[in-house]
Amino acid sequence: MSPFGQLLKSARPRDAAALLVRDHAGEVQGLCRAMVRDPAIAEDLAQDTFSRAFVAMHEFRDEASPRTWLLTIARNRCTDWLRREGRRPYDLSDSLDEEAGEELPPPRQLADREDVARALRSLDETARALVVLRFRHGLGYPELAEAFGVGQGAIRMRVSRALAQMRQELEPIRMRTVGAAPRMSPPPAPARARAPATGGSPSPGAPPPQAPPVPRAPAPAPSFSFEQALATHEPPPSPSLRDRLSALLDAI
Repeated sequence: MSPFGQLLKSARPRDAAALLVRDHAGEVQGLCRAMVRDPAIAEDLAQDTFSRAFVAMHEFRDEASPRTWLLTIARNRCTDWLRREGRRPYDLSDSLDEEAGEELPPPRQLADREDVARALRSLDETARALVVLRFRHGLGYPELAEAFGVGQGAIRMRVSRALAQMRQELEPIRMRTVGAAPRMSPPPAPARARAPATGGSPSPGAPPPQAPPVPRAPAPAPSFSFEQALATHEPPPSPSLRDRLSALLDAI
């Protein structure tokens, strides 16, 4: 039994709710941000997710993990909001054969965080949520399949397509970066000291001849692997959401 289930069984609902907030607030807000794109709406939906979870805690049977149970509620709340707004989220049940999906590895080229954020914005709501949960929060395919209510094959297929699209978005950036790399010619040989025109040795105390300065290449901009850049794309739970959830906990 999970620690969450044990707290519920021992009639400690507030402690169980606090455990959900501590362990999963960031993931819930990250999922909501990915699906609705609006940070303020995402915060409202994340708060609503926890509010509904707290009310329904007595229905939890420990058959699913608390994490996937909570993310399922969040995904449903986001989907309902998108439909009310006339934005039909991608339906994973429309994917090809659920057993045929194979995940491509994430892009290996280096890119800065803003490049990865731009590539993420090119994805639809569901694909973006899957990529964020898979690579930032480390959810496995069984958890994603359970949270989104489809088979693992469909999840793998959708993640693979999302990564392929992100790779296409990042490739021109990578090529420009490679093409813009400065080419440095070898430094010139240091100049030899010349004797004065009248002959003889240089006068005592005269400074030694200086070689011309070697130009330095400009420092490259910070770059990160796909995983590093994506891991910092979503900030932790906002202070305002933490305050809202604390108020919900006080009401239990």
